[in-house]
Amino acid sequence: MEPRVPFDENGDNGLIMGQMYIPEELLSEILFYVDPDSLLNCKLVCKRWNVLIQTYIWRKKAEAIVNGPLPLGKDIPWYVYYAICAKKSFERNLLKNHSGQYGNKHWKILSDGGNCWKVECPPVGVPDLPDDPVFEKKQHCFVTSYDHCTKEQTVDLIAEGLSSHLLDSLQPPIVVSEWYASRWDCPAVYECSARLLGEDKSILDSFQFHDIIETEKQNKWLHMSHEFRNYGSGVRKVSFYHGGMDRMFWAGHYGSKMAGACVLVKIPESQKCDNDDSEDSLLDVD
Repeated sequence: MEPRVPFDENGDNGLIMGQMYIPEELLSEILFYVDPDSLLNCKLVCKRWNVLIQTYIWRKKAEAIVNGPLPLGKDIPWYVYYAICAKKSFERNLLKNHSGQYGNKHWKILSDGGNCWKVECPPVGVPDLPDDPVFEKKQHCFVTSYDHCTKEQTVDLIAEGLSSHLLDSLQPPIVVSEWYASRWDCPAVYECSARLLGEDKSILDSFQFHDIIETEKQNKWLHMSHEFRNYGSGVRKVSFYHGGMDRMFWAGHYGSKMAGACVLVKIPESQKCDNDDSEDSLLDVD
């Protein structure tokens, strides 16, 4: 067995395969197409492969998934990019059936007043939905009636691929948002709230929003958004609640409309994890 030698970044170690020299650029291109779990094993081949994968490959694979550039900060741990590659946990809507394309599926109805919840496609009495990627060029929306209509959906962040240690150590920003509107001929009320929950369902942070949609606010789509930051450790789930009713008490579905409900975990900004040696717990994304 040959003795171990110190890594020489100017040498050819890790670039000679089958007695052929493979340029680092070509090696990077090859490793880019390796699946995330196999890429973890590739890190063990040698020092050069480990450095190349951690400092370049993970980020490039993650950028391909989110279809855009990601932060270049040196303090962003490689396992953040790995989480994107393995589970696609960041920068995507974690709420299911956000605009009613599948009726009320995935939502828990809390109140079904008046003539109950309804889904419209396209929306009636308002312009078409805005040109927002969340809608995927579809025109579905929820609509309320003349008495309170409310429902909620809870996102399990662990099930979506974010480990508890990653959430506690990096505390990535969590954004909740939604588009809402009322008809041109009937004012309405819209309400929304979001709660960050612990494992025991305790409320660790919350946000409430309420709007009376009348006069110049009618007949247009409005946008609600809130970003949770520095929420502390223990967050494991996000509860999203919305609802509303019309203000004229007309039979039918003249109440507030809503679409594009979204819970999104953003890429953590450049910051140092409290314990960089705890990679195993950060990689626990199953």
